[in-house]
Amino acid sequence: MTFVRRCKHSGCHNLVSGNSPFCNEHTADLSAYEYRIAKQRSHIKRHQQEYNATARAANDERKQRDGFYHSREWKHIRLSVLERDNYVCQYCYRFGIVRPANTVDHIVPGQVAPELIRDTSNLAVICRGCHSRKTDWEHKFYHTGYKNNNQKIQKDILLKDISELPNFSK
Repeated sequence: MTFVRRCKHSGCHNLVSGNSPFCNEHTADLSAYEYRIAKQRSHIKRHQQEYNATARAANDERKQRDGFYHSREWKHIRLSVLERDNYVCQYCYRFGIVRPANTVDHIVPGQVAPELIRDTSNLAVICRGCHSRKTDWEHKFYHTGYKNNNQKIQKDILLKDISELPNFSK
C-alpha cells in the first residue's frame, strides 16, 4: 500500500507518494530540507542532553527515581495499571468523560512520597491534557518539579484519592 501526502514545499498542493517529501517540481529543495531537519534533530538532541544533565541527574535521589522508570519492574507495574484501568483516563472518567490514555500517573507524586512509588493504589491512567494540568497543579500545591529546587516539598497534606483532587479534565 502506497501512502500519499502533500509536497513539503511551501504553498504546493501536489500529492507525493513514496519516500520523497517533494513532488517532481520541487525536488531541488530536498538538500535544503534534509539540512534543516538534521539541524533540528541536532538542536533537540543537545537540549535533551542538557536537560538530562541538569534536571534528571541533578542529585542522587532524582537519578535513582528516573532510573526506576526505565526498569523492568516499572514496565510491569505500568502495564498492569493500564490494563486495570482499561487504558481510560481516570481523571476524566470520574466526570463521565471516556478519554483514551496510555500514561500512568502517581496520584501522590513520587517526589512527595517515595514509599508509594510502587504502590498500584497510588497509580492511575491519565491522558495528556490532564497530566499537563495535574503536573502544573502539583508544582503549586506540593512544590514539586525540577524548577522548585529552592522550595521545601509539602508532605504534610497528601491527597491519596483521585476524588480529592481538582478537575483536570477541562
